[in-house]
Amino acid sequence: MFKIINRLLTLAGEYSQRIKFAFFLSTFEAFLGQVPILTVLVVLIKISANDITVRDAQLVALVIVLSIIVRALLKRWIDGLQSSTGYEIFARERLKLGDRLKRLPMGYFSNGNIGKITAVVTSDLVFIEEHSMSVLSKVVSCYLGIAVSVILLFRFDYRIGFISLFTFILASLALKQVEKVIVVRADDRQESQSRLISAVLEYVKGISVIKSFNMTEERTERIYQEFKNHRDVNINFEEEFIPPSINFDRALALGTTLTVFASAYFYFNKTMELSMLLVMMIFAFQIYLPFKTINVLSVMINIMKNALDRFDSICNIENVDKDGKDIVVNKFDIEFNNVSFAYEQEQVIHNVSFVVPENSMTALVGKSGSGKTTIANLIARFWDIQGGAIKIGGVDSKEMTFDSLLKNISMVFQDVYLFNDTILNNLRLAKPEATLSEIMEVCKKACCHDFIMELPNGYDTIVGEGGSSLSGGEKQRISIARAILKDAPIILLDEATASLDPDNEKQIQAAISELVRNKTLVVIAHRLSTIKEADQILVLDKGRIVQQGVHEKLIEVDGQYKDFWQRRMQAGSWKISQV
Repeated sequence: MFKIINRLLTLAGEYSQRIKFAFFLSTFEAFLGQVPILTVLVVLIKISANDITVRDAQLVALVIVLSIIVRALLKRWIDGLQSSTGYEIFARERLKLGDRLKRLPMGYFSNGNIGKITAVVTSDLVFIEEHSMSVLSKVVSCYLGIAVSVILLFRFDYRIGFISLFTFILASLALKQVEKVIVVRADDRQESQSRLISAVLEYVKGISVIKSFNMTEERTERIYQEFKNHRDVNINFEEEFIPPSINFDRALALGTTLTVFASAYFYFNKTMELSMLLVMMIFAFQIYLPFKTINVLSVMINIMKNALDRFDSICNIENVDKDGKDIVVNKFDIEFNNVSFAYEQEQVIHNVSFVVPENSMTALVGKSGSGKTTIANLIARFWDIQGGAIKIGGVDSKEMTFDSLLKNISMVFQDVYLFNDTILNNLRLAKPEATLSEIMEVCKKACCHDFIMELPNGYDTIVGEGGSSLSGGEKQRISIARAILKDAPIILLDEATASLDPDNEKQIQAAISELVRNKTLVVIAHRLSTIKEADQILVLDKGRIVQQGVHEKLIEVDGQYKDFWQRRMQAGSWKISQV
């Protein structure tokens, strides 16, 4: 139990002194908790000696009232120190976690870990944040209260002191069994929760597909099974937890009984005063209450321990850019030198080499699955390559931090994601310090200012999760405006007009023309006009470059590019015939 205290103090960092000061105050608060017992003893001794006066009663009452007031003030001070500190600590840790997540390899997010991350952020950290500081305070107060009580008992009557000490040892052994069950079953509960969250997220994200194929019943069955499994795991936990917990309560009940009977026995054998007997009769039901509280706290503490373990497991994953340095490049050409890459065991890029000159346009062409998007992702280092090198301005991207690499790159893909926030804040992701007038000017260039101004709250309109309140074309134009605002020298473009209607295509094409002016551009090409305008065309097949050159040269030789071009031309001239 004390390990978790030390662990939280380590996590607290610069805030640990405030927590330790709260522990110091808890010492006085625990002592004041025993003051009423001491005053009652004084009163009973005076009564038994027939020596009590009104002044004595008034003095005892004053001491009790003052102890209660001072204890309440101390409690308020302790809670204020610890609670506010807890929120500050975990606000900092969430920001650090967000920074760490962006530095993790993309493979981590595709290996079934989304449920785990969601559980850590939405459940584990929230639980620790809300309970850790109050639990720490209660644990310290309880143990200090127990220590003070045992010392007082030994001072009053060493025989009762030994009974209490025996009771605490017996209860501690039972508590160990309680903690063992929690430790063994906590991982099962978390794993069950992660699977349940993953199943729910998958169902919600794919609801349109599920409904379109009338698979609601089948997919609901999977969620039902996960809920059922989660229920069974928790029931099994309770079934294993209850017996040792009952044994713990029995140990404390035995201690209370022994204290009462032993005190009565000592009194009738003339080895204990009546006043002490009465105090023991009261004290017997008070002394073990703090330890009973610890049994409840042990459940919460072990939940926190496992939550911290899961949090640490994410924090301890090796950053992709752990050896990177903040490097400023002066040139913005891109070089692939014998690059190989595999998703887990599947090799998808095979010894690819090419150079994208600065301020030029390179088009990536090929069948679906040929490696076009993968190459774009590798330039941005969303994945780490297994062989070769990727250089930006002559510097190996592995030598750079993510921040120093990505500040040189803007990406516009077909699948645009906007956060559930205002349009203004979504745009400011590219440049947090941008002024409203600067953003409006950029949006005019991206052909999205007019439709934004027609929205209910203009730039302060909330767009919904994923930008759900906007059309595909509107989201694309905001995405392009964001890229223009960033003004990065390298643009990665999965051609955004491939699946849009003619009106949107015309506006977005104008926005893209503004975006790519005087930039190093790598475009995953779909449109014929884009391909023809490229300074360089790379034809990909099964992760290899099979052809390379400009349109005029490639069209003259037999190969995949010529076949691709001819099929595109035929597709562009199709018409509906009437029978």
